[in-house]
Amino acid sequence: MMTMDPYAEFRVKTSRIPLRTPTGDDIFVEITPGTSFGAEHSTTRLCVRGVEEIFRTRHINKVLDFGCGSGVLSLCAAALGAKEVLGIDIDPIAVKESMFNSEINKLNSKMRLQQASIEDIDGKFDLIVANIVTYDLLKYLEVIKSVLDKNGILLVSGISELNKEMAISGFCSAGFRLHKEFFEGGWVAIWFDYISQ
Repeated sequence: MMTMDPYAEFRVKTSRIPLRTPTGDDIFVEITPGTSFGAEHSTTRLCVRGVEEIFRTRHINKVLDFGCGSGVLSLCAAALGAKEVLGIDIDPIAVKESMFNSEINKLNSKMRLQQASIEDIDGKFDLIVANIVTYDLLKYLEVIKSVLDKNGILLVSGISELNKEMAISGFCSAGFRLHKEFFEGGWVAIWFDYISQ
């Protein structure tokens, strides 16, 4: 017997996110409605723009999506050409939803999704994307550095324009270099380059 979803009328429709690949092809990824942070917020759109530009200008193999939510940024990275994408979230519902989204987009062979904190992660990544609040970004700054490869890229959002200078100051003090900012609706995403000592 089918169970009715009592919240169905409040859920947004499936989101189709258009992307342009580094070779100039127009593609899209699809995100189904769910309870996790999805594609509708300005910070997500800013991160998608940043990910597209990064893949257009740099060779990226391994990506970590820190706080993956619905998996939207993991999916974009996989669709744009990353060979390996690890999406992590401490919320088990988010991980289930991101797994479902990876399957419907037929990208699950490139993606690994798990319930974890960044402190649980081993290995190095060419690109780390994190769309989480400023204070958590700064709290995990040293851990982020420990899993980012030499000459790696960090793309962060979840940062209001009011907190922008605090975020830039924190990351630049830790050895990151500001590369580019993306703005929309009072929010900012920031692309940092990292050169380890």
